[in-house]
Amino acid sequence: MFLERLSRFLSAVADVVRDRGVLPGIGFAVRSLGRKAVLLASAAFSLFGARRARRQVREDGVLPVAPCIALCLTGGIGDTVVIARFMRDLVSAAPGTRFDVFMARPDTAAFVFARVPGFRRAYHDALFEPLRREYPLALRANQTVVAYLDSIRWKDLREAPALVAMLDRLRLARGDIEDFIARHPFRDNCLARSAVFAGASRRNFLHAMAGLKYGGDRMEIAGDRTAPARFGLGATAYVTVHNGYDPDFTISGQRATKCYPHFGRVVSLLRAQRPDLVFVQLGTSTSEPIAECDLNLIGRTSLAEVVGLLGGAIAHIDNEGGLVHVAACLGVPAVVLFGPTPSDYFGYPGNINIDPAVCGDCWWLTRSWMSNCVKGYNVPRCLHEQKPEAVVARSQHLFAPAGTAAEAGRVAAVAGDLEQAGGGS
Repeated sequence: MFLERLSRFLSAVADVVRDRGVLPGIGFAVRSLGRKAVLLASAAFSLFGARRARRQVREDGVLPVAPCIALCLTGGIGDTVVIARFMRDLVSAAPGTRFDVFMARPDTAAFVFARVPGFRRAYHDALFEPLRREYPLALRANQTVVAYLDSIRWKDLREAPALVAMLDRLRLARGDIEDFIARHPFRDNCLARSAVFAGASRRNFLHAMAGLKYGGDRMEIAGDRTAPARFGLGATAYVTVHNGYDPDFTISGQRATKCYPHFGRVVSLLRAQRPDLVFVQLGTSTSEPIAECDLNLIGRTSLAEVVGLLGGAIAHIDNEGGLVHVAACLGVPAVVLFGPTPSDYFGYPGNINIDPAVCGDCWWLTRSWMSNCVKGYNVPRCLHEQKPEAVVARSQHLFAPAGTAAEAGRVAAVAGDLEQAGGGS
């Protein structure tokens, strides 16, 4: 895991040096190392505790109570949510199955998976290789899900036919996409095209690979329900807004190519129509303050508070990203601006998914797609040329005043989308 990350980091630095020169490359390396320092320190600390973790796993017992899976996952909060839904439905198909999660941010994993049946503990992913053979079955999930065939203890799975059937489906599915798996994330664009062509999307592609029935977008996440009142929003109709990206993803420019630059104007136009609404900005270090928002909570919230705030909002406005996945779990409709990433793969049926007027769908066509426009424009036209007026026009019914016919249509449309998507878990 460490060598894989080091190789990816060195490749990214080399790309910046080639594209922008030595000094920008050095600056990128310094910023990246600064952001990764905490993760690297956490990984090192976890390795020191490998013996204790192994003893803990053995004392918990992976058998004979029920099969126990070691699940290693990579990605941000959105990927974690998608994979949590997968594990929810896997445990539903194979009752009694338990699992431990290995992730670079185990605190995030523990938070998202807390209400998923069968979840036991979250460990740092630095411990995955030292510990995975302690389990009858080890899986790795990101844009795909694969099983470690070299360590499966088949005799321990004989009482779990659903898991055996899943492994057989994964083996067959892997044969068609082996190159995408081996070169993740650099072939993810091609993988997404294949998934969409087969009638799947990010929401349910892991399920399609494993032959599992998708249990719907809704999923319980234990947010802080007191957060809205604590931030003065208890009796207020409010909309959450976010314009950042995964803080573990380092870019060489000032703004990621997937971030929409005109949210301020969108908020101004919506406020003119709905002066009763309060606009609340959520985010971390990668977000840019939106002056038009009424309440700026960048860097002021925990993940539990963010979930609580999202759960109390009438709608969420965002780039394509992790908080959109969280909002879908909570049944909160979102207005989502798409640029380099494709809506037919990442979009939710219950959302207003706005495609770019030009270009788009260029993610992972180059290694530096989040830093630089793939076509070489100074700014990514896909989002810079997306007019705020068009965004507001597309989302008009979502912000219709309560009690109007348009608002009734919005409620019916959202309910219909959720039903069509198999919402509710």
